[in-house]
Amino acid sequence: MVERAIGAEVVLTNSGFGLGGFVSRTLPGDYSMIINLSIGSVKDEREVAFFDRFGQRDVPNKANFLLEIPIQIGVQKRLFRTQIEDNFRPFLHLSVGPVLGWKYPYFDDENKNGSVDNDEQTFDVLSGLPHGSIEPGLGGGFYVGAHFGPPGEEHRGVRLGYRYTVYKNKVELLEPSIKPPTRHFGSPVIIVYFGKLLSGRE
Repeated sequence: MVERAIGAEVVLTNSGFGLGGFVSRTLPGDYSMIINLSIGSVKDEREVAFFDRFGQRDVPNKANFLLEIPIQIGVQKRLFRTQIEDNFRPFLHLSVGPVLGWKYPYFDDENKNGSVDNDEQTFDVLSGLPHGSIEPGLGGGFYVGAHFGPPGEEHRGVRLGYRYTVYKNKVELLEPSIKPPTRHFGSPVIIVYFGKLLSGRE
């Protein structure tokens, strides 16, 4: 019996959290195919935000923001079907696909010296968005996880693993004097997902 599902995901990484969605379809031999799309920010582990008494935010040595939109196609293999009850269904999950990055500046570098000066305007997460550019890349991930609850209309579970992205061009998150630009970004990931089976099983 072929089952199809659709749902939402909450993605937790070293950079914070993101949101996404997925569609899935079972395949023969305890395999499933999953297509998921998510959006979240990418930060350098050295970034530390400070706030003054008026709530103004300052991130020393920050150069750019980076939003990441991975579009992943994954294959999932259920494990231990005959040994474990159906209300806990562990699996392995491998995914790969294109990544769209949106890089935009943390400050208006008027004198083009690569560092924020006292008289230069800084942007917040939203105000800098129109000044950005697309950064194409390729990403993938490897996860272990489990579906919870008896098979039925609900579809929920968790995936734990590692996600890695390689961009076509080097991306600068911090000022060059602090850390040079890089094409490679990776992070441990926790994904909590929930959804429902679609009607019309095949």
